[in-house]
Amino acid sequence: MPAAPRAASASPPDSAAANASGRLPASRRLRSPAQFVAVTSDPQALRAGRRWLSIAGRVQAAGSEVPVRFGFTASRRHARRAVDRNTAKRLLREAARRHIPQLDAAAAGRSVDIVLRLKATAPERAALARRAWKEALRGEADALLMELARRLRGAGEGR
Repeated sequence: MPAAPRAASASPPDSAAANASGRLPASRRLRSPAQFVAVTSDPQALRAGRRWLSIAGRVQAAGSEVPVRFGFTASRRHARRAVDRNTAKRLLREAARRHIPQLDAAAAGRSVDIVLRLKATAPERAALARRAWKEALRGEADALLMELARRLRGAGEGR
């Protein structure tokens, strides 16, 4: 029996509707592996790291419609369980949403692609409580994004 056609989405695809629903708009995300590689392999990318996370930001002079785009990675090597990988990426997306206004202002007409990556192995349940790990990820993501915004503002003034 053929499947019934899917109904069209009732919500508009614009970024305002995406932000109202709490989601990171598709226009704000890096999508293809080539985009991730371009950011992570750029020798002039702004980089920083903490215990659990690392960040790389690629700045381009030519501004686009969306000044800041994000990519998130959590490999099986660092988070064996899918629930841990998904938790890490969800927390990183939440942090990115909170920092969009500051990063947009710091970009100052430039285009910035940012990759946040889980760089250390997720702890076993006995070693660190899940709640404590999530709080540590939130704190590190916020600190790294604030540091990147500060460095972008500093680089923008030196132009």
